[in-house]
Amino acid sequence: MNFVYDAFRLNPAEYAKIYSEINSNYDKYKGKTFAVHMSYGIDNNPYWYYFENRGYNDYNIYMRTEM
Repeated sequence: MNFVYDAFRLNPAEYAKIYSEINSNYDKYKGKTFAVHMSYGIDNNPYWYYFENRGYNDYNIYMRTEM
């Protein structure tokens, strides 16, 4: 099954950081098809990361916006 949105291209280090944070906080997102994760990017600026959730470690980050 494909995701609804195309993936947003992040720097590989930032992608790994955000993916790891989502995994670490998965209880907060469990059961939600779409979710928003708040974090600092690798540039130390705060962002909202919007993602599709198909279960633990199966996400599609499709948008990042500045806070």
